[in-house]
This record gives sequence, C-alpha cells and structure tokens, in this order.
Amino acid sequence: MTRTISGIIFCACLFTLSAPLFVHAFPFGGQISLIRPCYNNAIFVRVGPPRGGDFIWTPSTKTYLFSPPRRAGQWLLGLTGVPYQCIVTLQPLDTWPGIHIMMMGSSR
Repeated sequence: MTRTISGIIFCACLFTLSAPLFVHAFPFGGQISLIRPCYNNAIFVRVGPPRGGDFIWTPSTKTYLFSPPRRAGQWLLGLTGVPYQCIVTLQPLDTWPGIHIMMMGSSR
C-alpha cells in the first residue's frame, strides 16, 4: 500500500516538473487591423501579416518599448502562448477567443 502511494506521488511530481518542457511559445508580428478593449482588463487585437492572427494583451504581458496596443495601424512583435478569452459584452455574454500575448514590443 505504501509503495503504491509513493509511486503515485513520484509520478505526480515527475509530471508536474516536466510539464514546462512541453509548453512552447511561438512568435507573432504584424500591423493591428482591429483593436477592442475587454471587460476582463485585457485588449483584443487582430494582427495582419507576416505572422498574424487574433491575440489578447493582458496586464501580465511583459511589454517592451512604448505601451500596450492602443490603435489600428500600430505594429506589434512578440511571443504568444496559451488560448485566452476576451469578454466583449456582459449582457448577453459575448467572448472572443485569441492567443495570450506573453511578451511584446510595439511601435508608436
């Protein structure tokens, strides 16, 4: 019995400590074509080429250079991570999916 419990604890610890090895950030960058503030203290941005998509800036994002995204036409470059939700309206509840920005730099 004790051997089984210690084996389960060992496997749980091994999984927990090895989880960061399987997480990968990927780069993004381009010009903002759509920007929308969110109720959950975030900013939704749609970025065009060369590496575009829907991304979400949060206060936990490490922001370099000028500031968080603030207008269409601004250029962003950085690394993203996990999927995230932007709460656009509360009544009715409307959320826009995007990828959380972990680190970014912006133009003026």
